[in-house]
Amino acid sequence: MKKSILVLFVMLGLPAFGQELSVRASAPPTAVVNEPFYYTIELKGNGEFGNVQLGKSSAFDVANTGISQSTSFSIINGQVSQSKSLSYALIPKKEGTLTIPPASVKIGDKTYTTNAVEITVVKDDAAAQQGSLKQLAKTEIFIKPVVSKTKLYVGEGTTVTYKLYYRLDISTYETEKDIKPEGFWVENFDLGKNLPTATEFLNGSLYRVATIKKMQLFPTRAGQLEVSPYLATCDVLVSQIKRNRGLSLLEDMDSFLGSMGKKEKVPVYSPAIKFDVMPLPDPKPESFAGAVGKYKFHATLDKFKVKTGQPMTFKFEISGEGNIKTLPDVNINLPQEFEKYEPKVQETVNRNAGVVSGSRTVEIVAIPRASGRFTIDSVKFSFFDPDQKKYITLSSGQFEVEVEQDAAALAAANLPDKQAVSKFGTDIRFIKTNAATLQKDTVPIYKSVWFYSSFLVPLAALLFVLLQQKRDERLQSDVAFARLYKASPEAKKRLKAASLFLQENKQKEFFAELENALVKFIGNKFNTDDHALMKDEIKQLLESKAVPNDVIEKCMRVLQKSDYYRYAPAAETQDDLNAIYADAEQAISALSKWRGGTA
Repeated sequence: MKKSILVLFVMLGLPAFGQELSVRASAPPTAVVNEPFYYTIELKGNGEFGNVQLGKSSAFDVANTGISQSTSFSIINGQVSQSKSLSYALIPKKEGTLTIPPASVKIGDKTYTTNAVEITVVKDDAAAQQGSLKQLAKTEIFIKPVVSKTKLYVGEGTTVTYKLYYRLDISTYETEKDIKPEGFWVENFDLGKNLPTATEFLNGSLYRVATIKKMQLFPTRAGQLEVSPYLATCDVLVSQIKRNRGLSLLEDMDSFLGSMGKKEKVPVYSPAIKFDVMPLPDPKPESFAGAVGKYKFHATLDKFKVKTGQPMTFKFEISGEGNIKTLPDVNINLPQEFEKYEPKVQETVNRNAGVVSGSRTVEIVAIPRASGRFTIDSVKFSFFDPDQKKYITLSSGQFEVEVEQDAAALAAANLPDKQAVSKFGTDIRFIKTNAATLQKDTVPIYKSVWFYSSFLVPLAALLFVLLQQKRDERLQSDVAFARLYKASPEAKKRLKAASLFLQENKQKEFFAELENALVKFIGNKFNTDDHALMKDEIKQLLESKAVPNDVIEKCMRVLQKSDYYRYAPAAETQDDLNAIYADAEQAISALSKWRGGTA
């Protein structure tokens, strides 16, 4: 007996060596029009899901991407097999017998194609007549979204809360791991491990209510936008559903004896939410850069009287309610006599009380190189207040700075050379009578290299200053150039942050920062809105720019892995994480060097 148990554990510990890879798609035989169902892609063999492309069909909408992922092992005739599945929620848009086209799955260096799946889509009434347990549970368990506002401006926040109403005993339930609705920036609220629960009367019935999801959405474009149904899968006791159905005593006893403790997985979903997003009104202030919400602007300078070569620090703080992550950078125009350093930016985001708030602080260090009195123009910050329906411009006011010449530095500049000082008094030497014959230097000074260098060096310095000034002016006026200019430095900072998370074994933060680095770099590189970029959109964008296929594949691999591992219990090995980081680093490096056009 002990040997059998030992053999079993050894077999379970073995990987599925030699198992042939295969992919297969499946779905339930029937579904209800305009209601989600699960479409599952199963991978058998020792492989990992790479980029997955669902077959395109106008008959279905994709409610989400990869709501559920699982791995299982089985032993058949002494052979250990492994399978992994990835489930999607599809919504049929019409009745009839419909076909889900084959999906393509990238596994390693090969692409596999699944089978097509046929499904019968019926009306809600027709499905209810079948006596399905899932249909009978609809009035007993459902998800209701609570939305603060559905008509709003671009960039304005709206709070969405999903509440699970139930009158049945639920043992467990699984909700969507992540929501990335197209056209929105999402900020999720942390509900903690113990979800808030309460009781509530609704339509004359008493329900238990659990808040299962809370987030604030910021639309990134105008128009009619829609958030797909939010999905959950609940394990419900079958016997309780049947008792609520009103069976006879004999049927009920049979149900109790035959299905005591048996659970039924019931898919529960909310209705879709439609939003009417209005564009921001014109005319916009010159200093407006997209901020929407309620903000305060505070500016300080640590010293107004300095000496040449002494650093001074400008500090600008924007605080309030709104999308803190997308607040614009603060810039200040300094006289050419001032040397300006890269700004230091610090963000604080608070997600509580149903509102996203926080602050963005920018510190800019400048060093004056010449003395005098200088007037530095005020810095303006403009934002749109949706409640007042108008733009508000806040100003720092002018900075009057007095710069004195540093006497110590000036004295040091006028001191003679140390060697010259040491020779003072010994510069009259004994006249040698046998000195060699002196010859006159026949090269005139105007023909020497040093003569021309004395003209070229100032010209080169002037040219350098003019180029720097032209670059600064373009950074302020050309948004695309400014985003391209800062793309690589910002990506390097985020990669460094991801590397630190990797060293600290903070998997969730690592993948979030890695995905953020790649997506924001692509947005800055190609001057596109990165706030709502999905994987498919990123691939289409890179293809339209004629980016090499191997670079596109690396980008897709990083995004796919990030989506998967960010919510998986644990990554497989440290080598896997290092490989994903290397892919991201190589992809960003290749894109930064890419100078291609359009496909």
